[in-house]
Amino acid sequence: MMVFVFTGVTEAQSAVMLPQLKKPDSYIRVGPDEETWIASLGILLAPPSGILVGPVIDAFGRKKGLLFFFLCMGLGFAVIACATEVYHIYIGRCICAFAVGLEVVAVVYLAEISTKRQRSGFFSMMSVVFSGGVTLTYLIGGYLPWYIASAIFSAGCFAYFAVVCFAPESPAWLFKTGQIDASTKSFLRLGRSHVGIVAELENLKLSSKEDDEKLEFKAFLEPTVWKPFVILSMYHIFQCGTGVYDILYYTVDFVESLGTSYDPLPVSILLSVARFVTTATLGIYFTASVSRRFATAFSAFWMAVTLAGTGVYTYVYRDTTQKPYDWFPIVCMLINIVASALGVTSLPLLMSGEVFPLRVRGAMTGASFLIGLGALFVVVKIYAFCLQTLQIWGLLFVYAVFSVLCVLLGVFLLPETQGKTLWEIEQGFLPKRERRRNGERRTEDTLGSGVIHK
Repeated sequence: MMVFVFTGVTEAQSAVMLPQLKKPDSYIRVGPDEETWIASLGILLAPPSGILVGPVIDAFGRKKGLLFFFLCMGLGFAVIACATEVYHIYIGRCICAFAVGLEVVAVVYLAEISTKRQRSGFFSMMSVVFSGGVTLTYLIGGYLPWYIASAIFSAGCFAYFAVVCFAPESPAWLFKTGQIDASTKSFLRLGRSHVGIVAELENLKLSSKEDDEKLEFKAFLEPTVWKPFVILSMYHIFQCGTGVYDILYYTVDFVESLGTSYDPLPVSILLSVARFVTTATLGIYFTASVSRRFATAFSAFWMAVTLAGTGVYTYVYRDTTQKPYDWFPIVCMLINIVASALGVTSLPLLMSGEVFPLRVRGAMTGASFLIGLGALFVVVKIYAFCLQTLQIWGLLFVYAVFSVLCVLLGVFLLPETQGKTLWEIEQGFLPKRERRRNGERRTEDTLGSGVIHK
């Protein structure tokens, strides 16, 4: 879970660091171009690390991937804390960005150590702790010098490196690599009963191919692989288009661009607290109990409404110095943040760990992250250009259009994963005839295993 805390810290750090670096007394001065690079470099190396880490954790294990995340993230924050030139910050942000791509490991690990009931609960907490990391960044990084805040974050990463040393390896990965006894022991460490372990091993057997079958390229052309990849790629791209990350990376500047009379920093903290409270309450309920399709459509609908409303307001009063009802755009963005936390912000991430078959789960989860993080880098890097070209009202209308696309995706294309085992989710992408045949084979295998066990 702490992976997502520090991911939230990295993604929100530029929002509070940049205003400090722009002050006249800052010993590292930055201009508009340096600002966009500091923000976007926080995600630049995430796509390649996201795609590379999949095959690596498939080969060497999920736990080693978690350890490398905390080591890499701690090093990145340490470089930023010691920076004396702007390129030092660039280097530190790049290292942290590489670590962000490694959050693939945490998604896969959580999916594999959880039961069907636990998985939704744990995945709902991912958004909570991510929002907690964002809020922590605003509180620490907003009121402490950026280099002291970075040193605190670095120390936290190295502390959790020590914690992960005591974590169990994923039993699914152990089973996949033929370590059946170690897999059983890992299940026991995770609190499973002996009866539960038998059922878990049976599901793993159904999800795995024969041990002597090699992983070939044609496996990636199977409907259980390419269908979820295409759908998730669309979800990631649409999510980035809704502006959730632009607002996160440039919160203070974004609030200022709305042209209200309110101090941007307290408003930014209010938005981050609202995000955290929502994900810790309604967000948990939506992730753990509400269908993925409804959560996406409901969340994106209210995002579209609030973004369009704010766009209309800023357009109508674009040339007005003293705007009436200048609380309106703040309230709309507050509702937008709450709505996004119910689905659009979290679901593309957590569903990446649910929809792919075991034998390619690491690689394909990384591949979906490659698309999402690549889109994220693009929207963050071109934010200043789009704001200057389209003006704030035009940019808000673009966000609203992508929110509508998310609604359509949730209604018509998104697979339902709520309350299903990973094997059941995988079967949902197959033709009905093959799905029925696999169900009959599973029943026969389960009956046979039950007789033997008895």
